[in-house]
Amino acid sequence: MDNLAQQLQRQNQEKETIQPQVEKHQIPGKVTKGEKGIFFVMILAVVIASFIVVTNYANIYAQEREISSLNQSINEQTETNRSLELEVSELSSPDRIMYYAKEELGMELDDEKVKVIQGATP
Repeated sequence: MDNLAQQLQRQNQEKETIQPQVEKHQIPGKVTKGEKGIFFVMILAVVIASFIVVTNYANIYAQEREISSLNQSINEQTETNRSLELEVSELSSPDRIMYYAKEELGMELDDEKVKVIQGATP
């Protein structure tokens, strides 16, 4: 039996030596909670900055469109004013007034009844 006990003891020793010892090593590249927090804050800052930039560009674009439409309406109003000034000058010409007075209203020009007043502004 002594022999059997020795055999069992040898087998137990062989099993222990056969199983390799696993050594645990800490990986130095592991990300800590603080690094994760810093990374999250940086990503959040980039997203907020991007949002602000896009919002500003959208506001600038809207204001440029408004300026363009206002310039167009100014140009249209300027053209309307020019045409009205031309119409006023045509309607206030002395020849037209004389024609309208004679033909439409039946008036006649009498030079003896015409009085010229000095210093009067129309």
